Parts: sequence; structure tokens; C-alpha cells
Amino acid sequence: MAEHTTENRAGHLRTTVHLEAGEVVALCRCFKSKQFPFCDGTHKTLESEVGPVIVHAPKETFQSTDQNN
Repeated sequence: MAEHTTENRAGHLRTTVHLEAGEVVALCRCFKSKQFPFCDGTHKTLESEVGPVIVHAPKETFQSTDQNN
């Protein structure tokens, strides 16, 4: 499940989102979401063309250590 942390760096808030392999999340770009940084659909009530950014975390892939493959 996606988790996030927010920290103050030199007077600026920095949010880091941690995703699991294969996870897909929608991140808010309107800055009005009550679940920020995740999108809750609030942008649909605003007079704006801004929607969420969709992020796909790559699935883990198995890499063989067998030299014959």
C-alpha cells in the first residue's frame, strides 16, 4: 500500500511517496485533495482542467543467476 512522508527542507515541504512493486496510484495536482498527496477526485468540482498524475510502479522481475540462460 502506498505510503508517504512529508518533511520540511529549508522552508519547503517535500513529500515522498513510497510504492510497492506493481502498485498504481493517482497523485493530486490541484492541491485541494483531503487525502493529499493522493487524489480524492476534488479536482472534478473545480473550474480547472487539472487532473491527477497516474503513477505505475514497475512490477518486480525475476532475474536468473544461471549463466546458461
